[in-house]
Amino acid sequence: MNRIIVRCFLTEKRLFRKISFIIVLLMIPVLVAGLKNRADEESGLVRIGLYTPDEEGSFSDEIIDRFLEDESVFLYSEYESEEEGIAALEECVIDALWILPEDLDALLLELADKNRIRPVIRVIEREDDVALIFTREILCSKVFPRFAYDAYTDYVSDHIGAETPDDETLRTLYDSICRKGNLFAPGVPVGDASEEPGDETYFITPMRGLLAIWMVLAGFAALMYYKNDEEKGVHDMVPVSRRLSGAFALQAVVLTDCGIIYLIACGILGILTDPVREIIYLILFAGCISVFCNILGLLINDLRGIGMLVPFAVLLMIVLCPVFFDLRSAGAVRGILPPFYYLKALYDPGYLMNMVIYLAAGSFACVILNQAKNR
Repeated sequence: MNRIIVRCFLTEKRLFRKISFIIVLLMIPVLVAGLKNRADEESGLVRIGLYTPDEEGSFSDEIIDRFLEDESVFLYSEYESEEEGIAALEECVIDALWILPEDLDALLLELADKNRIRPVIRVIEREDDVALIFTREILCSKVFPRFAYDAYTDYVSDHIGAETPDDETLRTLYDSICRKGNLFAPGVPVGDASEEPGDETYFITPMRGLLAIWMVLAGFAALMYYKNDEEKGVHDMVPVSRRLSGAFALQAVVLTDCGIIYLIACGILGILTDPVREIIYLILFAGCISVFCNILGLLINDLRGIGMLVPFAVLLMIVLCPVFFDLRSAGAVRGILPPFYYLKALYDPGYLMNMVIYLAAGSFACVILNQAKNR
């Protein structure tokens, strides 16, 4: 045991004598802190400009105020004139301009009386995409309730046949029919069921996945570092059958350092959950990374070949692992990638057993391949 501790200490000392290793470790918290600062600033997927020539307090002005108070990935800004809004659109300051007309409520009432629908809001866009289509649906949700009430009152007065009630009675009846509330109950898939989800922005959401891939890169770097020492004859005094344990030891030291930085980065981003749970999952993840890298190291003995494989492996992990999206059609291919199980386990504890099985099967495969290689 003492020999293992001394060996790990000497390995750690050797690593920290390399300025590049220290820079890589310190670079992650700095970059993450910068990203967190950027994420806290005003940012959104789409920027919408709003303009109405109507007077203050009108229905159009009320809609604009509601949009300006809305906190979402869509950013809204009001302009004093149509020309100013169009100029901002041409300069790519905004992605779309919504021009709400004067007397919008009167126009909606007229449409309800005539039982027809025609465009009443002018929408100017630089290009049409999915996000802008969705924003138009949001605009419709703000305007349609007024049209629906006007259509309701018109139907009551024209088709009920009884004496038309006053506006207060109609409003009371309408509100009693209208069901308000939310059909969706947001929550988190792990931990306390009553816990509300955080307010992470779309900048921060994929960061855990990217940090997990960075951990795998650290595992590859440790493997290549060990292979380079092997080619230089540093391990010539170590029996060939025991060199695999040396590779695991080096990766354990490197991944421990990177794991500490990983937890610090998650803490800075505000995505750290229960510390004990995070550490347990991270230890299993580090073990999965070690067996994954060492299996590839046993299959590809050439240092240059491993270096050529790394970019391809990173691309596979970004696409197949749930970093930006979950590509379910990938099938068994993503099952060989350690970040897949780790990122899944964070939101579905059932994948914890998958990580244990992966670690056990990978360790067994390492032993078999190492024995076959040394025959």
